[in-house]
Amino acid sequence: MPQKTQGVYDLVEEVLRTMQEPYGEDITEDVCKAIEEHSNWQKEYNDLALELNPNVVKQCIGKYTREITRLNVVRQVKAKRTSIVTSYTKLRP
Repeated sequence: MPQKTQGVYDLVEEVLRTMQEPYGEDITEDVCKAIEEHSNWQKEYNDLALELNPNVVKQCIGKYTREITRLNVVRQVKAKRTSIVTSYTKLRP
């Protein structure tokens, strides 16, 4: 993992620690929704977006959610419960 995006990895890891396993196929959207609903995580997301670029942070949230959960890509869908991303990848074991 590149050092440049370590903050995004750490944020995703922290959010995932608050969620129960087994994760559902919408775990990436769940992570984004949790970030929006938790003021400290939202601030951290905003700071990372300013530092790295919002698109980089969004892509890394998906990438690191998949890596940390060790789930596999199913398909791309439109996001319905979060404004952080417009689409995300559904994941399954």
